[in-house]
Amino acid sequence: MKARPLLKWAGILCAFAAVSVFCIEAGGANETKGSAERPDVIRIETMAAYGKLELPPVAFPHDKHSDAVKKAGKDCTACHKEENGKLSLKFMRVKDGGAAALKSAYHDNCLACHKQTAAKGQKAGPQDGECRACHNPKAPAGTQLDMGFTNVLHYRHSGSKDIASPSGDKDNCGRCHHEYDKAAKKTLWAKGKEGTCRYCHLDAPKQDQTLGVEVKSFRQAAHNDCVLCHQSMEAKKIASGPVRCAGCHGTEAQKAIKDNNKKALEKVGELPRMKRNQPDAAVISVNVDKAAVAEGAKIYAMRPVPFDHKTHEQQNDTCRACHHKSLDSCTKCHTTQGTKDSNFVTLEQAMHRMETQRSCAGCHQTRQAEPKCAGCHKASDKVKKPEPQTCAKCHAEPVAGMPALDPAALSTMKIEEEKTLAEPYLSARKMEAQIYAQDDIPEKVMIKGLVDEYEPSELPHRKIVMTLLKNMKDDKLAGFFHSDQGTVCRGCHHNSPVSKTPPSCASCHAKPFSAKEPARPGLKAAYHDQCMGCHKAMKLEKPVATDCNNGCHKPRKK
Repeated sequence: MKARPLLKWAGILCAFAAVSVFCIEAGGANETKGSAERPDVIRIETMAAYGKLELPPVAFPHDKHSDAVKKAGKDCTACHKEENGKLSLKFMRVKDGGAAALKSAYHDNCLACHKQTAAKGQKAGPQDGECRACHNPKAPAGTQLDMGFTNVLHYRHSGSKDIASPSGDKDNCGRCHHEYDKAAKKTLWAKGKEGTCRYCHLDAPKQDQTLGVEVKSFRQAAHNDCVLCHQSMEAKKIASGPVRCAGCHGTEAQKAIKDNNKKALEKVGELPRMKRNQPDAAVISVNVDKAAVAEGAKIYAMRPVPFDHKTHEQQNDTCRACHHKSLDSCTKCHTTQGTKDSNFVTLEQAMHRMETQRSCAGCHQTRQAEPKCAGCHKASDKVKKPEPQTCAKCHAEPVAGMPALDPAALSTMKIEEEKTLAEPYLSARKMEAQIYAQDDIPEKVMIKGLVDEYEPSELPHRKIVMTLLKNMKDDKLAGFFHSDQGTVCRGCHHNSPVSKTPPSCASCHAKPFSAKEPARPGLKAAYHDQCMGCHKAMKLEKPVATDCNNGCHKPRKK
């Protein structure tokens, strides 16, 4: 009997605790509702640098707070301190002062602001004691789209009259590009050495032992330079770029940026090239050590590749698409053996690896995924070893009357000398897809080897071939690799010699499937995989791949 009051009070306390937790959880969920769709929601988990977090990270809606600060007649200095006239992107501090100081910076300042706002009778954030309203384990993180700095954006910045360059250069290079001067202990513009920000600013901050400074992460550097520059221009009532998270990392904003880039490109007609003394043409070859050759070292048999740098430059949004760590030649890091700077990726791998877009072959392969190309370049073809005639497309064979492409001589040549060697080979290239004369292409082909339940299938052969040819019109990359007659035919006649009259499918696939030859299906499977796979890859509406009766086969009359 004496235990009943104790049980009663214990039950009341448990119920109170459950309701409290529910209310706090609910408050936290409401506070961050919809954050998954918002690019301004930032995860605050800075304390993780000092050990395991006691509570979940905070999902912080940045733009929401920026609007509230602006409405109160304040600016960014309400949350960010200044150092040497420049705003720090850290909250209420310039440098981290340890775990205790960092925790106090957030709790003291955030809760004090919320308390002051609530005292004015205005809608405020969580109060002291409502821990889970901020540290909500169920709060989804925001979604920020990557913001790429394309060649068009670069042009719009470098050509802007409103962007004042501290270095005084008319092209504004010094406004963004810099190197750290150890003697002066500050960043300075190094004219002629401009590269992309990511060559120094990586995904995470790093301590540069040589310079004796910490190099900011790319995220820190981009926000520090780009956002603060935009803010300074906005303060001067000058049209500027985005200053809100959603302005760069939101879906609608990125669409608007692309539209503005398109208008800028239409206005100038052709995008001016970046002024970096880059070549129009070059020759890619194996680095040859002349001293080693004199001692009898082997010269690798790879023929040099005349490279149209100007055309490739126009096809990529950034130089970093090819120049990953610096603007130097690929062969500086990627040698026949590989180097530490290239993570020991050899020159052959750097140019041919299919699993990465950073290689020549891998980048070209991404174009093959477009519907107009995918019918022939299906995934199953990627395992095939390139044939000699394919290699010869890039690795130029010596041509009578043209300069010799000698690897040993190329190793000491200057840019202009390489250009002189490469240009005749590039000019001689055929850049338009070719096919046999139409009269040599059968108009229709009757597939009747599998007649059973259905009538023979009538293939509009010539129409298919001419459609493929049409798809390659005005596409220089496709034109170059299909400039030999018969190359287009190999999309279907994949293992046959190039010929006007290639053998039928049955010459290879007549035998039923055999486990000893898993890559060679039987005739029925070969037809359906080739035809249906092509229709699916090219996203053809008529006939759809599964339309047996009306699209390909008519039921056989009994």
